[in-house]
Amino acid sequence: GIFGVPYLPKTLSNHNISIIMKSCLIADNTITGLFIDEKFLASIQINITDTELNGNGPNMIFNSNAISLSNLTVANSTSTGLILKASVVIIENKIIFRSNTGVAGGGLAIKDSSQLIVSSSAYLEFINNYAFYKGGGIYVEKTSYSGIILKAPNIPLTLINNSAEFGDDIYGYTRSNHINNRFNLTNPNISSTGDVRKVNFCTYKNPRYKQIYPGQALKFHIVLVGYDYFGSLNVTDGTLEIRDGLTPGSAHTVDHVYARPNPNSSCSLIEYKPNHAPSHVEYVMVLATKKSSFIYWHYIVNECPIGFSIDSSQGRSICACSQSVSRENVTCDINSLNITHNGLLWIGTYHTSTPFNANATNPNACIINEDCLLYCSPNPVTFQLNDTDTQCVDNRGQRMCGSCRERYSLLMGSNKCGHCHNNYMMIAWVALFAVMGVLLVVLLIALNLTVSVGTLNGLLFYANI
Repeated sequence: GIFGVPYLPKTLSNHNISIIMKSCLIADNTITGLFIDEKFLASIQINITDTELNGNGPNMIFNSNAISLSNLTVANSTSTGLILKASVVIIENKIIFRSNTGVAGGGLAIKDSSQLIVSSSAYLEFINNYAFYKGGGIYVEKTSYSGIILKAPNIPLTLINNSAEFGDDIYGYTRSNHINNRFNLTNPNISSTGDVRKVNFCTYKNPRYKQIYPGQALKFHIVLVGYDYFGSLNVTDGTLEIRDGLTPGSAHTVDHVYARPNPNSSCSLIEYKPNHAPSHVEYVMVLATKKSSFIYWHYIVNECPIGFSIDSSQGRSICACSQSVSRENVTCDINSLNITHNGLLWIGTYHTSTPFNANATNPNACIINEDCLLYCSPNPVTFQLNDTDTQCVDNRGQRMCGSCRERYSLLMGSNKCGHCHNNYMMIAWVALFAVMGVLLVVLLIALNLTVSVGTLNGLLFYANI
């Protein structure tokens, strides 16, 4: 490969020098293919024409202000076909990018304030390029004000069968920024997007605020959109700023979060755990982009539910096991409201006034936390305080597993509980025998059977059975 440029004495660095690279093949270099860095030789003009770069690692042009490309083919590169950094490159004629692979930019990546100038005689072709992340064909780093400048309208651009996670064909370049001169797309059905510009909720549901416990996360499904090549908004990924406060205007930055669409969806799941003690104060969480687009939602931090209490030992307010629940090998999860222990233990409530509600704070609830060796499960158990029967075995339930569960009854000669019989079937049997009793009386009268008749004795014996 070509690494840098030929050595020139320092006294010549300010003179106009031209280097022509013509009819070359640079192939199968695993580290780098073409590599040009003019950091200390800014006045050198380099013209590359009728050249093929094939099967190399990245081909790179750095710190160069006078590079001209003409009739260039870049193919089968393993780490982006051509990378421009802090450079100005002019395309004079046809340039082809085919079957290159990269991360941000499969065929061409324009970064670090680079500018790609496309002359009126140019023709660009991007076919079968792939990027693991952004811009299968072309990637333009807008955050560094990199870009593409067209010197004439309707310059042909072919984009076919390129692919990437975001922007199969183009990422970061939109024609709306270049009203006068635009590409002539030979294949208008392209896929493109850009850096995040706006954020929206995927769904908007009442109530107008969320209620959480200390330690729980606020969860929202959002969609991020950026401008595609045609100037329309299209789904993308990006980093959002999370702000927290009493009003959207006074909220301060507390975190940043990266969001990308879920598989087979345009929406991203965002989670944020506020660090506020329980109160009746209404806070607001703001999600903002770098382009000042933002959304917000109000929330309230409630008192911990039954069985939980505030723990601030780690510098954050979270709901952990309350003193009445806490003991060795007992853990509490405020996100799921689950309590877990190793078995042979019964934890539950005895409430004296209203039905139990696991989501409510109730000072009248009495927590029972006792060893249970007979009817409780000997294995690890995970349950909630409104479903304590999970701790019991043999279909038992209620307090300390002392009764059978609903629709179960105690089996004869055992402490186990089994299913009760069907009530409708029992009624049917009673009705059947009642009818048969009446029919028996009718039969006795109709046949005029008396005690002296032997047939009556046999019939009575059958009825007794």
